[in-house]
Amino acid sequence: MNRVSLLLTFFLSTGILFAGDEEDVPSTGGSSSHSEQTPLDPTEAARRRVQIAALNTETVNLIRSNNLSRASLNVDKIKRLDENSVEFNYLRGALLYAQGRYPQAKNSLLRAIQIQPGHDPSYYLLGMIFVQRNKWPRSLEYFQKAVELSNYNPFYRMNLALAHFETGNYLRSKAESERAVELKPNFRNAKLLLLKSNFLLGNKADAYAQCVEFVKEGFVSREYMLIHARLVMDIHQNFRKAIKIYNQYGELPFQEKRFLAHAYYNTGNYRAAASTYQQVVQFKIAEEEDKIQYIRSLSFIKDYRRLESFVTAWIQEEPDKRRKIQEALDIAELLKENDSKIFHMFPSRSPY
Repeated sequence: MNRVSLLLTFFLSTGILFAGDEEDVPSTGGSSSHSEQTPLDPTEAARRRVQIAALNTETVNLIRSNNLSRASLNVDKIKRLDENSVEFNYLRGALLYAQGRYPQAKNSLLRAIQIQPGHDPSYYLLGMIFVQRNKWPRSLEYFQKAVELSNYNPFYRMNLALAHFETGNYLRSKAESERAVELKPNFRNAKLLLLKSNFLLGNKADAYAQCVEFVKEGFVSREYMLIHARLVMDIHQNFRKAIKIYNQYGELPFQEKRFLAHAYYNTGNYRAAASTYQQVVQFKIAEEEDKIQYIRSLSFIKDYRRLESFVTAWIQEEPDKRRKIQEALDIAELLKENDSKIFHMFPSRSPY
C-alpha cells in the first residue's frame, strides 16, 4: 500500500489536516493586523472568535473534500477577522499543503505553533511535510510532539509508529503500534504494522498469533499472508499450508519465490521445486543454497539436460567454486539414489 496514501487516509478519518514542505527556515514575523493596532471591545472580540471557529470547521471539511477554491475564500475571511490567529495560520498551511506548496505551508505552520505552542495538528502536519519529502527521520520530532500533546489520538500514534518503522527502529514501532491498537482496537493498519514489527524483531510466536487472529476475522491481505506463509514454515514446518497460501497470489516477490521453492522441495514435489528455483537462480542475487537446491531438484526428476546446462554455466561464472559445485552435484545424485533404499511397509503412490 502506498505509504503517503495510508497516512492521508488516517488524517481524513479524524478530521485533522496536514501540510507538506521542504526544510526552508520560515520567517516568524507577520504583518500587524488591525485588531492588534486597535483593541477590540470584548463583545466584538467574542463575535469574531465565534465566526473564526465556524469558518475553521467548515474550511477543514472543504479541504478534506478537495474543494480548495472555497477553502481559500474562507481562509481569506479568517485573515480579515484575525490574521494572527492560530486558525488562520494553520488552515493557510493546510491549504498550501493541499496545493503542494510545501515551503510556504511549513512557514505558516511554524507560525501557528509560535502563536500556540500546544497546537498538535500543526505539529502533525509539519511531520507530514517531511513524509511527503520522504525524510522520515525529520518527521519523527514533529509526530512525537503531536503525540505528547494529544496522547490519546491513535492516528498520531500510527504515524509515529510508521516513522520509527521507516527509520529501522522496529522496537519503537512495535510499542507505538501496540498503543494505537489499545486506543482503537479495530485499527487494522496499526495491527498490520505491529505484525511486521514483531516479524522483523524475530518475535515469531507473537507474529504468528496475529496472523491466526486475522484468519479468524476473515481478513485477507497479501501484506500479512506472505508473512503468515513464512511463519507457518518456520514455526510448524507446515510446508503444504505455506504452498497453499502462496498459491493464492499471482506473481510473488523474489524472496517469496525462494521460500515457495523451498516448500515444494520439502514436500517432495521436486518438479515444482525445480520450476520455481529456475526462476530464482536467474537473478544474480540468488544465494548459493538456492543453486544447490535447484541442482538437487533437477537430479531428482532426472532432467539431466537442464542439470548439465546449469552446472556448466555456474562453473563458467564462478570457476573458483568448481570443486564445491561438483560436490553439490555428487550429493544430489547420492540423495536421489537413496529413494530406492527406503523400506515401505505398504505400497503408496506419490501425488507428484
